[in-house]
Amino acid sequence: MTKLIAQHGPAKGKKIDDGIINNNLNGVIFSLNDESLNSIEEYINRSSVVSRNNSFLDPQFYYSTYDSTVLKKLEDIPLFPINVARRDWRRKNDNILNFLEYHAESSNKISNILIAPGFHIESIDWHFDYSIDIYNYCVDNFESDSYALSLLLQTSFFASKENVKELIDEIEDQCEVKDYIYLTLCHETNNDSNYEEIDANWLANILYTIHQLQNLGFKTIIGYSFMNSILFSMLGCDYVASGWFNTLRKFQKSRFDLTNSFGKRKKRYTSIPLLSNIMLDDMYGMLECDKLTINDLLSATQIDSYIENEDLESVSFVDLEHQYWESLSILFDEFSQVEGVANRIEVMKEKIKDANNLYRIAIDYLEGEDKVAATRLKNSSKHLSTWLSAIEIFKSIAAIV
Repeated sequence: MTKLIAQHGPAKGKKIDDGIINNNLNGVIFSLNDESLNSIEEYINRSSVVSRNNSFLDPQFYYSTYDSTVLKKLEDIPLFPINVARRDWRRKNDNILNFLEYHAESSNKISNILIAPGFHIESIDWHFDYSIDIYNYCVDNFESDSYALSLLLQTSFFASKENVKELIDEIEDQCEVKDYIYLTLCHETNNDSNYEEIDANWLANILYTIHQLQNLGFKTIIGYSFMNSILFSMLGCDYVASGWFNTLRKFQKSRFDLTNSFGKRKKRYTSIPLLSNIMLDDMYGMLECDKLTINDLLSATQIDSYIENEDLESVSFVDLEHQYWESLSILFDEFSQVEGVANRIEVMKEKIKDANNLYRIAIDYLEGEDKVAATRLKNSSKHLSTWLSAIEIFKSIAAIV
């Protein structure tokens, strides 16, 4: 069964503990760029639900090649390297080796799994090669119950089938210990307000890569996911991480701020029937069509009575963050009852078709009434067709019947 864990970030408050207590989360992956190690240790020590067994530490080593202005708490770590270049690992510079030791010691304090530092990978080059080298170095030099190869992959990387093949072949050949892979997708910067939209062929190659890495024997941890985490649960990934801000649900190199959008933050509901994290105004707008009822769109989550009665004053943004996790957990539980990836794919396809049908009913009605909301719904739902196409392409290249 896929376990949902929190992608830690700023302003965590009681969100992680409450999510675990309510059975909507199974753990957390911590960010030292958002909270110091001492603070994280203190938090774990006083928590009754967070421990070494369900905690991970993200090394965030990719920041070492970014502009230092994006560093927050990492800047306070004297050993964190900046402006790392190709020659630094080739020469085994002390600044990198010292950080690897620091990270291994830090991780050992809070987790049973050592996630090896890795670079931001846009192509098969030294960033990829050295990420594997560093993983093997950590396996050889530091004690841990398990190890994870860290891969931050640009989504455009998956435009090339050759990239995908070489990545899989190199990992198979070069990684003797095949424990975990911590995979994060770095999405392209664009103006698309649908956070799930991505090229269908790229997505198919992403699914194929994960599937093949699983076939090699790796367990998988997917970082910074959003509604696409449902697809990763379909594959049977072991862990999927997702946070409470959009920047903790979709990794983009250009966005490290807290804001979800410009202007006033809109309340959104995670609708399982729609497979969407949809603005509540738009969801209520769908009900102008008398062929749809609110029960067609609800997820059977704890706050549904307030949503049904349109009592949004009683629903906070924190409530909606928990409702998002709760909805994903419901879907993950459902997939856990389905044996085999081929069968889970068929379940997923039916869910996508049902969601598309609900959207189509509302869009047809609103277009007939010449309502501008129809355009917003088209945008909110366009990822569904992309998912369906990507799944079919993935099935073909993975020879899943």
